[in-house]
Amino acid sequence: MIFLRLAFILSLMFVFSQGKTMVIRKSSDAIHPIQTSIKPDESIKIAVVSSPKIIGKYAQSVYNVALATLSTRRSGRFSIQQYTMQDESSITLAETFAKLREDKMDAVLAPLTGEGAKNLVHIETHLPIFIPTVHKRDIPSAPDNITFGGIDYLAQIEALLPYMADSISIFYDTSPVGSQLKSSTEEVFLAHEREKKKVRSYAVDFNGDNIISHLSKPSLFNKNSVILHIPVVKSAILASQLTFIGIKERNILSTQINMDPNLLVLTQYRDRKNMIIANSLVEFPPSIYEANELMNNDLAYDWIQYSSSVGIDYLVSMLDNTPRAYTMRLINSQVIYPVELLHAKEYGFESVTSK
Repeated sequence: MIFLRLAFILSLMFVFSQGKTMVIRKSSDAIHPIQTSIKPDESIKIAVVSSPKIIGKYAQSVYNVALATLSTRRSGRFSIQQYTMQDESSITLAETFAKLREDKMDAVLAPLTGEGAKNLVHIETHLPIFIPTVHKRDIPSAPDNITFGGIDYLAQIEALLPYMADSISIFYDTSPVGSQLKSSTEEVFLAHEREKKKVRSYAVDFNGDNIISHLSKPSLFNKNSVILHIPVVKSAILASQLTFIGIKERNILSTQINMDPNLLVLTQYRDRKNMIIANSLVEFPPSIYEANELMNNDLAYDWIQYSSSVGIDYLVSMLDNTPRAYTMRLINSQVIYPVELLHAKEYGFESVTSK
């Protein structure tokens, strides 16, 4: 095992020195909406397009995931190049894709924000593009050469619906994602046929300073489902306050945003014993997972890194007509992720159906 790890690391060092990458093979279902002429023994050229000023650390981590995943899919028969942008404006994207044409890239992995993705759909290009950060639902008019890998938060909320009490309390941050999750939860909950339904929503400020004031009337939350659309640190603060104040909520529900091992560190078990989390990171092809683990990439808990790996696997399959390693279906140019429900147990996450 040690020898295999050493060989893998040495091969990556060679790749970095040559500006290229190496890899292995895997098998599964393949989907090929765009016909290409690249043979499995020929090299492919993958571009990673992002704006570090916009997406921060993910610009580098997505590139690292792309490199590791390619290393298990192409056995050195590829090159990968990172294209950094100042912003995600239409002008900047047009300039970047002009450069991609000059460099004769074969496909693009583009971790963009929703706004950047909206600008991208107006750029004239026939290159296959995978956007791991956005769901197709948000950009239904995208051309056929763009595939989306964003997590389906709506499907996760719908999976949590059977566990929601007749009264729910939604805590959300005021970011675009937080506000959208709050609205989606209200729509899903109120559309369900129940006689008595109550919804209260609470906006949590940037530092979480107003959490305690939101809980100033404990009786409002008793027997409620408390739904968290806030990051893990704020969720931990809120869960601990529910316990401290003595609120007897029915349960605490959350989506992928709180599928984070830090939740187990930041909370006591009594704070999270009634918590159920929806998770869509389920399938882990062994060779891809191991290659990413060697590069300290987090496919198990970071959904953007995970969807980026799914995207690279998809692009390779489409370009060289080899089977995909991941088996999730694609419908209408969107990856369809499964949804499992997990309890945040004392020492880890466990399926709700487990005894």
